[in-house]
Amino acid sequence: MYNIKSISHHDWRTHVETKDFYNNLPKQPYCSAGKDADGNLYAMIDTKANAIKQPLIQANPPHEKHYIVIDLDDTDALHKTLKESEVPPPHLIICNPKNGHAHLVYKLAMPVFTWGNVSQHAIRYLAKVEKGLRYALGGDAGYSGNLMKNPASKEWRTYSVTTAPKEGYTLNFLEQELIQLINFTAVHNSVKTARPLNDMGFARNCNLFDRTRVIAYGLGGGSQRELFKKILPIAQELNNTFDEPLFFNEVTYIARSIAKYCSRKNFTESHKRFSDKQSRIASYRWGDNTEKKQQAQIWASEGVSFKVISERLGINPRTLTRWGIEKNKK
Repeated sequence: MYNIKSISHHDWRTHVETKDFYNNLPKQPYCSAGKDADGNLYAMIDTKANAIKQPLIQANPPHEKHYIVIDLDDTDALHKTLKESEVPPPHLIICNPKNGHAHLVYKLAMPVFTWGNVSQHAIRYLAKVEKGLRYALGGDAGYSGNLMKNPASKEWRTYSVTTAPKEGYTLNFLEQELIQLINFTAVHNSVKTARPLNDMGFARNCNLFDRTRVIAYGLGGGSQRELFKKILPIAQELNNTFDEPLFFNEVTYIARSIAKYCSRKNFTESHKRFSDKQSRIASYRWGDNTEKKQQAQIWASEGVSFKVISERLGINPRTLTRWGIEKNKK
C-alpha cells in the first residue's frame, strides 16, 4: 500500500513534486481550460506562469521527456492504484473529484532527449515502457498524452506518493518491474499490428520519425535549413493522419532532427549506396516493376484513385507512395 499526502492548489509551490513539475515544464507549454459545451477541446500556447493556472497542461517539452503519464478512466482509480496495483507507485496522482478518473505521473530520473546528438533507441525504449505501464495499470489506450491534468489546478485533487523515489525512475528499473507482472514482449510486439494512425503516447514520436525519414532520405542533400523547410510539411501531413496528432512544436523537433542527419556531408553518398543495395534486393525478390510504375503514374495523372490503381495492379496502396507516384493535383 502506498503512502500519500494531499497537495492543495494553494500551496503547490511548497511541495517538491509539484515544484519539480513546474520547473520541468516547457517555457511556453500548451494548456487548456477543458472541453466546451459541445465537447470540443481547444489548446493554446502560453507562458508557464499563465499555463499553470489552467486545468490542463503540456507536461513535457517537445525535445525532452521528463514524465510518463497514464490515464485511468475508472471511477475508483485512486483506490485501485493505492491498494490493488503491484506496479511501482507514481509520483503524482491527479484525480477528477466528479468521476474518480485520474492521471498517474511517473517522473524519470533522467530525461529522454529527442533532439541533438541523441539516438532513437532511447525514445523507443521510453515508448516501450509507457506501453507496459499502461497495460499493467489498465490505462486508457486512447489517451494521447498531449495534455494532462494540471497538479496545481483547483479543478482536481492532487496527491503525492511518498514511496516513489524522489530522484525518479530509470527506464531499466521500470522495465524490470514490469517484466515480473506482464508478458512485456507480447504487449510490445502487439503494437506492431496496430494501425499507425492509432498510435498513442510516445509511440507516435517513433512512428512519425520513421515515416518521415523514409521520405526525407529521397530528397537529396542540401543545407540543414533547406532540408528542414522541405521536411516539415511532410512531417505535418503525416502527423495529421494520427487520431490524436502531436503538437506542432514536437513535429518541428522531429523534422529538425531528420534534417540535421540528412544534411551531413557524407549522407548523400552513403544513402545512394544504401538505396542501390535496397533496389537490387527488391528487384531480386519482386522482379522489375518499371512497367507497373509507369502505368501507375499514367493512371494517377488521369485522376484514378490510388485504391483503384492498386486493385488493377494487384499491389498494396502503400507501394504507390513508396514508388513516388504523384496524384493528379487538378
